[in-house]
Amino acid sequence: MFVKKLMIRLVLVLLVSVSVIGAVAPHTVAAQPQVDVILSSPPIYSGVNKAWPGDADKDPTHAATTRNGRECWTTSQDPLNPFLYIDVGSSAKPDGATYAIVSVDYFDAAATTMAIEYDGQNNAYQATPWIPTSGSQTWKNQIFELNGIRFANGTNGADFRLRVHSINGVMPEICFARVQVTFATTPALSVMNPSLLFTTNSANLDFGTVGDLVSYEITDDQGVSLRTGSVPVGADGHALLSVQDLGPGFYNLTFSSLIDDQTVTRTTTFGIVTPTPAGALSPDSFFGIDTHFGHYKSLEDGLMNSLATIGYGHIRSDINWSLIEKQPGVYNWAGYGFEAKSQQSLELGMTPQGVLAYNNANYDNGKTPSSAAGLAAFGQFGKAAAEHYKGKVSDFNIYNEFNGTGFNNGACGTTAACYVQMLQAMYGPIHEGNPDANVIGPIPSTIDDNWNNAFFAAGGINYIDTFATNVYGYALKGANTPPEQTLLVSKLPALVQQVRQAAGNRHVPVWITENGWPTYAPGSTELQQADNLVRAQVLAKAAGVDVFSWYSAMDDGTDPNNREHHFGLFGQPVDGVVGVAPKPGAVANAVLIRAVTGKTLGARDSLGSATAYSYPYTGGGSTTRVMWSTGSEDIALHTTQPLIVTDEYGSAQTVNPTDGAVILTLNGSPIYVTGNVDSLGLAQSAITMKVADQSIKGEAVLVTVTADRSDRKTDLPNELTIIANGAQPIKLRTSPGKVTSATISVPATMLLGQRTIAVDVTKAKPGKGGNNKHEPSLVAGLRVTTNVVKPFEISVQPTITSDATSRSYFLDIDLKNNRTSAFTATQVTYQVGPASGEVPDVANVSANGTASMRFPLSDIPLFDSLRYSVTVDSENGSDTLSGSISYAPIEPTDHQSLPAIDLATQATWVSISGSRSGNSDLSGHLRINYNSDALVIDAMVTDDKHFGARTPSTLWQTDSIQFSTYDRVPGHAGGQRVEIGAALLDSGPSVYTFAAPAGQQSGPTPGAKANIVQDGSNMHYVISVPWTSLGFSGPPMQTIGISFLVNDDDRGSSGDSRDGFLQWGSGVGTTPKNPSLFRHAQLVL
Repeated sequence: MFVKKLMIRLVLVLLVSVSVIGAVAPHTVAAQPQVDVILSSPPIYSGVNKAWPGDADKDPTHAATTRNGRECWTTSQDPLNPFLYIDVGSSAKPDGATYAIVSVDYFDAAATTMAIEYDGQNNAYQATPWIPTSGSQTWKNQIFELNGIRFANGTNGADFRLRVHSINGVMPEICFARVQVTFATTPALSVMNPSLLFTTNSANLDFGTVGDLVSYEITDDQGVSLRTGSVPVGADGHALLSVQDLGPGFYNLTFSSLIDDQTVTRTTTFGIVTPTPAGALSPDSFFGIDTHFGHYKSLEDGLMNSLATIGYGHIRSDINWSLIEKQPGVYNWAGYGFEAKSQQSLELGMTPQGVLAYNNANYDNGKTPSSAAGLAAFGQFGKAAAEHYKGKVSDFNIYNEFNGTGFNNGACGTTAACYVQMLQAMYGPIHEGNPDANVIGPIPSTIDDNWNNAFFAAGGINYIDTFATNVYGYALKGANTPPEQTLLVSKLPALVQQVRQAAGNRHVPVWITENGWPTYAPGSTELQQADNLVRAQVLAKAAGVDVFSWYSAMDDGTDPNNREHHFGLFGQPVDGVVGVAPKPGAVANAVLIRAVTGKTLGARDSLGSATAYSYPYTGGGSTTRVMWSTGSEDIALHTTQPLIVTDEYGSAQTVNPTDGAVILTLNGSPIYVTGNVDSLGLAQSAITMKVADQSIKGEAVLVTVTADRSDRKTDLPNELTIIANGAQPIKLRTSPGKVTSATISVPATMLLGQRTIAVDVTKAKPGKGGNNKHEPSLVAGLRVTTNVVKPFEISVQPTITSDATSRSYFLDIDLKNNRTSAFTATQVTYQVGPASGEVPDVANVSANGTASMRFPLSDIPLFDSLRYSVTVDSENGSDTLSGSISYAPIEPTDHQSLPAIDLATQATWVSISGSRSGNSDLSGHLRINYNSDALVIDAMVTDDKHFGARTPSTLWQTDSIQFSTYDRVPGHAGGQRVEIGAALLDSGPSVYTFAAPAGQQSGPTPGAKANIVQDGSNMHYVISVPWTSLGFSGPPMQTIGISFLVNDDDRGSSGDSRDGFLQWGSGVGTTPKNPSLFRHAQLVL
C-alpha cells in the first residue's frame, strides 16, 4: 500500500529504499535522484549546475577536506557567512512538484544546529527548522523537507543553501559529503493547517502524509495526556481529526505515521478559543500587537488571521523610509510590505499603526536624520505617508527608541532635545497630509525619568497627539522578572499623571507600544510568558494606559541564545508543521480579551494581601474578576450564587458555593471569576493540598488532600470528592475533631519544569435547586506546583590541577539522582574537543544522591571553545548532555610559560556596522595573568586606525577593550558578573567599570592601573584590576568565567561608531549580557 501511494504522490519514475540515520522523512527516493552532488574535489554533479561555499568565496577547493577517510566540504568559516550553496538544474525539478526532500550526508563534528534556507514560493530565503547535531564525530545522514519550493535561483543565485550555526561566534567544522534531492507533491508527514489556533466551531487538524495512518496523542498545557488515537489517510494524502470537543485550551500534539517501516514522529502545539467577541476588533480596543509586515512570507496569512482571531484591535509595524524613498521625493509604497498587510489588517478588522523610521541613504549619509535638510525630507516622507494612507491608517509612530543607539545613529545624538527637533519637522507635515492623523511619540525604549522630563521641558508634548513608550522589564531583577516588579508598577502610573498634567486641557492618550517577555533560557518559559502577558496588560490598564501593544506576534528566529528571536506569541515553524503554531501566551491573550471586552475596569479589590491581585471588570450585566498572586494563597469569595471560574486558557466551569463561599487558590497563573460576589479576601481553608516539591518526568504524582476538622466548629461536609484532571475521583471522609487525608494519583507529564496541579474538592452530593443544581458544590479549588525533573541529571566542569612543575586537565562529571531509589550508571561516554573516552560500570548513585567522576584529558587545546558531549547509560534509560567548555589557565605574572592567545585565529569577529578587512585592520595577542593583588590583562592590539573622542562611560563606542568576569562556572546561575572597559581616550588612559560588584557602583574602576601605549598601529594595554574591584576577596580558587573583546572604530563618528568587535569568549559585546557564554578559566601555579 505504501509503495502504491508513494508512486501516486511522488513525482518519480523508479523507487528504491535508502537508509536514513536520524532522519524524519520517507526513505523512498528515486533510483537515480533528480539531484545528486558529491562534494569531493572536484565535485561530481548530477542534476546540479554548481555548488559553492560562502557568499564571496566560490572556490570549492577552499572548502574541500577529508573526514574519517571521506571527502567533504565545510561551510565558510566566517560566522556571518556560514553557507554552502546548491544550484539545481532547471530540468531536474518536475512540473507540479511543491516539496523537495533533501538528504544530506554530513560529518557530525560538533553539537550545534543546521538548517536549509531555500528559494520558496513566497520567500527567497525560506528556512527549515534548525536540526540539532550531537558532535558524535561520525558520519550521519539528515533529511530536510522543503515545502512550497520555487527553485528559481532566488537564494543568492542558488536554489538552496545549507547553513550551520556558529558556536559562540566560532564556526564548527561540520562537513558535507553528499546532497541528494527528491521532488514530491505530498509531504512525508505534516500538519497542513495554515494556523493551529482554532475557534470552537472550526477546530479540525489536517494531516498530510504518504503513510496510511496517522497516530496521535494530545496533552493539556501541563503535559497530561487527554486523548490518543489514529485516523486513516485518504487517497488525497490527507487525514482529518476533529478536536472541537476538547473545548477551549492550549494543547500539545504528537503525531506519527509508519513510512517504509520507520515511524516518523512530529510534535507541535495548538489552541482552541471561543469566537472573537463583538467589539474586540475596534479602533477603541485596549489590545494591540507588534509584528513585522512581510517578514514571515508564506506564514503571513495564517499569522494575520490568528491575530484577528485572538482579538487584537491594533497591529503595529514599520514604514521603512529607506525602502520606500529610494530616489529623493519618489515614494514607492506598493513595493513595501506595509502596503498590502495594512489593507489585510483592515479587512480582518484590525487597525494598522505605522512606525515612520529610520534613515535614508539620500540624506545625512544614511544615518538618523539630524540636519535641517534631512529632517525636512523625513517630514515630507511623513506627509506623503499620511496622504497615501488617509482613510486607512491614521496612527503614525515617529521613530522608535530614539533615546538609544540601537536604532539612532544620528549626528545630533539621543537626547530628548534632538527628538523634539525631529517632531517639529514631522508634526505639521503629517497633519497637512491628513488633518485627522494621530502623531505618536516619543516612544523611548523604557521609562527614563530624566529623558522624559527633558522631553516635556523642551515642549515635546505640543508635537504629539498620543504619548507612547516602550517598557521592558523581563530581566530587571533577574530572569523572568514578574510584571509587578517592573516599571509597569513602579513608574508607569506616575508617568500617566505626568502626561496628563503636561497636556493641560488637551486629551493626550498614553499608549504602550512595546512590552514583552522573551521565551529563551536566560528569560522566561512559555508558560511564564503567558502569565506575565495577562498580568502586565491588566496592570497597565489599571495604571491608566489606553492602548497596550505586545511585542511581538511571532518569533523572529530559532537561535536559542538570541533574545530577539523569542518574543513572539507564535513560534517559528518546526519540522512537520506548515503553518503557525501558538505558544501558551497566544491563547492566554485571547482568553483575557474575551473576558473583559465590553467591560470597564474597576479599582483593585482589597484582599488583605499585598501579593494577591483581583481586578473587577464590569459590564453587560456581570462582573468578571481577573485574579492572581505572586505567591500562593487561598481566597474566599463570599456569595450565594453560582460562579463561573475560567482558567488561563479558557476552560470554564460553573461552581456552586459551599456555606456561602467559594475558596480558590491563587498563584502566578491568572484565573477569571464571573458572577456576583458579596465580599472576598484571604481565607484560612480547612482543606489543604500537598505535593512533593520535585517530581519525576514520566511518573505519576501523588497529591495529598487534607481536611482539618480538629476544631469541632469547623464546618465541612462529612464526605468530600477529590477531582483532578486525568485521575479517577476519590472520596475523603471527614469527622469533627479529626484531621483526615486522602491521596490521589495524578497522571504523569513528559514536560520538564514547573507543573501546576489543580484539584477540586467538592461535596459528594451536588448543589440543590436552580439552573445549576447539577453543578458540583465547590468546597475548595486548590492549585499547587511541583518541579518536574529528569530521573537523573548530568553536569560537567572543566578542571585544571597544577603544581610548580606540571599541569593536568580533567573533565569532571556529576550525576545527580532525583529518584528515591538508587541507580547504576552502566556506561559513560564522553567527548571534549578531540579527546574522548568510554567507561563501563562507572558509578552507583544512591537515592537522591550525587556521584562525582573525574576523567583525565590529554592534548586538550587551550583557550579555545570546545564542544563536549556526555552520554550516561543506566538500567532505566540514558541521557545526553552537550555544550561547550574551555580550558583557560591563568598564569602568575612571574611564571608565564604558555603562548599568548592569538586574537587573529582564536577570537571571532562580530560585525555591527562595518567589516574587518584582515589582520592589519584588527588583530593582536592577549595574555591574562594574575598576582596576589590583581588580575592583569596584557593585550597587544594591531589596529590601522585609532579614535578616542569619548568620555570614560562611553569608551565602548570607539577603539577600546572590554573584559568581564563571572565568579562561578559559566552557565551556573546565581553568580556575579563584573564588566570593565579600557581605552586610550583623547583625554588619556581610562579604566571604567560598567557592571560593578555588589556594594560598588559603575564609574572609574577603583584601584585599577592602566599602562596604555600607542606605537604606530600597535596599541599595548596593560590593565591591572584589584581582586576587590572584581568582587573577589583575593585570587579565586574556583573555576570562573571570563570574556574579552577589542572594539574597532574605523570611522570616528558620533554615537556607537564601531565597525564591530573581535571577541575571545562571548556574552559581553551584545545585550543581554550572558555569562554562560564566557570561557572557563582557572588560576594555576
